[in-house]
Amino acid sequence: MKNILIYSILLFALCSCDNFLEEDPRGRLTPSSFFSSPEDLDMAITGMYNKYYQTNARVFRAIYVWCADDVTAHSGGNKSRFSEYDRFNFNSGNTDILEMYQLYYQTIKACNYVINNAERTPVEKSFLEPRLGQAYFLRALNYFMLVRIWGRIPLITENEINYNTPKADVQKIYELIESDALTAERMLPDNHKIAPYFQNGINVAPNKGAAKALLASVYMTEAGWPLKKGAEYYDKAAAKYKEIIENEATYGYILEPDIRTLTKEPEANYSKEIVFGEFHNKTKNYFSGPKSELPEESGGWCDYMVELEFFRSMPEGIRKDAWFLTKVTMTGQERNPETGRYPLLDWDDPATNQKHPYWKKNIESSDWVFNYDDGYYETKGISSASGKTRMIFRYADILLLYAEAVAYGSKNIDDLAFDCMWRVQKRAGVPLISKDVTKEYFQKAVLDERRWETAGMEHSCMGRFFTMQRHEILHLQKNYRDAAELSLNPNLTLSEEFYYFPIPDNELLIVPGLKD
Repeated sequence: MKNILIYSILLFALCSCDNFLEEDPRGRLTPSSFFSSPEDLDMAITGMYNKYYQTNARVFRAIYVWCADDVTAHSGGNKSRFSEYDRFNFNSGNTDILEMYQLYYQTIKACNYVINNAERTPVEKSFLEPRLGQAYFLRALNYFMLVRIWGRIPLITENEINYNTPKADVQKIYELIESDALTAERMLPDNHKIAPYFQNGINVAPNKGAAKALLASVYMTEAGWPLKKGAEYYDKAAAKYKEIIENEATYGYILEPDIRTLTKEPEANYSKEIVFGEFHNKTKNYFSGPKSELPEESGGWCDYMVELEFFRSMPEGIRKDAWFLTKVTMTGQERNPETGRYPLLDWDDPATNQKHPYWKKNIESSDWVFNYDDGYYETKGISSASGKTRMIFRYADILLLYAEAVAYGSKNIDDLAFDCMWRVQKRAGVPLISKDVTKEYFQKAVLDERRWETAGMEHSCMGRFFTMQRHEILHLQKNYRDAAELSLNPNLTLSEEFYYFPIPDNELLIVPGLKD
């Protein structure tokens, strides 16, 4: 946790999308004079978002995704550090772990600065609360990520960091997260009305619906591992998700009619299916990673591949076609003189390097040509920078999370839970679940449906890793992992050693209390 001054954060804040949170420091950043005007408050919000977007701006900062059963790596060259996560051979000296840990805390410090000082701003409550609510939302979200990745961590709510702060109990951390999420829900509006918080027809900043999604997801997680609060908290999660679904028109959420829209831009970047997202700008604060998801033969880096068992077990349909890249373009060979195309091989062709399918959910369309009808694609000098929006909460998953909460709660499966499943399944092009099923069957069905819907590189707040963790099935993937994949750590068990990441070595040297 580097002691980064908030004033530096503000001075170097960047835009995340066109005209989003533009800042004008004007040389007035001093502790005594700041928050003396509405512009100061908006500037502080700018700095807060800048730190948050840096936390997720590179795919390597979401290292937990390799630990789930949908994403895999290979061990060649500089990929060995990714394969460590994939195999559960954690190395506390890995720089990715350190960078991710520090960036979460830098965002929290920026949030603390706003929370502890914003009320000094001479503005009306109607101006203050929609902005202050964003700070509470982001602090809750970042602590929610930290506690699930590392477990017991220091709980810091003041502007300055005390390096003697001991690690807090997980329950204590969740108490703060709940409190912050409830405050955000109270303060945030149904919809923001002005730029930069409302742009292109959607809420760029979190609104009340996003706060409800976060709070419901916190309840859902508390119901499972490690707190195991059970059915009562599943019921609380279901009630809160239901508030979103029953007010989807109020909050402006939809389920995109064509699932392929979510793999494209600019359509996906401002989709009304986004409940909360990170809105990047390719020329400013961009998301780095398009090459990570392409095969080496196409000029990609091949950092992320689809696990073979996951791919083979996923039901056929338009969703599977939309999510996966199953052809490999051999750009190093000559084009076909008749078609003008490079050779195109199936993913498992012996001539391919890795013999794996790939993800195409985050490839920016301005950098490549893709034909959905025949699976042909060609890169156009693809860069490592992308303006694609990262979907932290997506409405399709809200529907399925409601169904999951009901399935594991104390009540019977209701009509709304079935309707939520059907809406997602119909769009995915897969058979609809029958209402004539047991509760146990429905439980398995909804977990499978969420496995397929949230697959791959989304940085989803409730993605596959976190689902497997809270359901205590993270270690069970060794029972169905394809033999062609990298072998898992033979000692992998249900334990904090494997369900949490290690505290980075560098932090252990700086903060003595982290060793306890």
